[in-house]
Amino acid sequence: MSSYVHLVPALTNVDISAQLCEAAVEIVRMLRIVAAVLFGVVLLSAGTVLWFLKSEGLSARKKPSDFEYALANFALGQSIPIYTRGLKNPLAVNDENIREAQHHFHEHCAVCHGDDGAGKTAVAAHMSPEVPDLHADHVQKWTDGQLFYIIRNGVRFTGMPSWDLADDHIWKLVLVVRGFGPKQSREKPVADNNR
Repeated sequence: MSSYVHLVPALTNVDISAQLCEAAVEIVRMLRIVAAVLFGVVLLSAGTVLWFLKSEGLSARKKPSDFEYALANFALGQSIPIYTRGLKNPLAVNDENIREAQHHFHEHCAVCHGDDGAGKTAVAAHMSPEVPDLHADHVQKWTDGQLFYIIRNGVRFTGMPSWDLADDHIWKLVLVVRGFGPKQSREKPVADNNR
């Protein structure tokens, strides 16, 4: 039995300590590399933002780039609570609700979005970011609940205000926005320009 003991080298406390020190040195070296890369990324990002602000500025006279629109739409999507996705409009699509919805839309929304929902009005012409066309796919993809949330709470850094209106009032506005989408099994609520 003693012959086997001589075949396995005995580890002393000094050997274990040396191996731990080597591992610690390697970990510290890796952490320094990661920190340097992260610092470089932050520095590059900050430089890019500073360059953009100095060269482009935040003037509303210049149309935002496609990247800015994509970033803003992504941020908007992330800011809407998940629970809103499952909310359904409780109002029936009938003549009375459509008529009231058209009136509310004309009263509150048409100044920017236009009675036709295209967002091509005198007020909207000078807004940046642009007023969205309510017929657009990126608007119509929102669920009823998400549209309700956007109308109720507005959208920061845009011209879209929040509205302190009764829930049924906002649901009626959702009916109008839905009416600008693809023809479905409901009447298309287009606001009357003669009001």
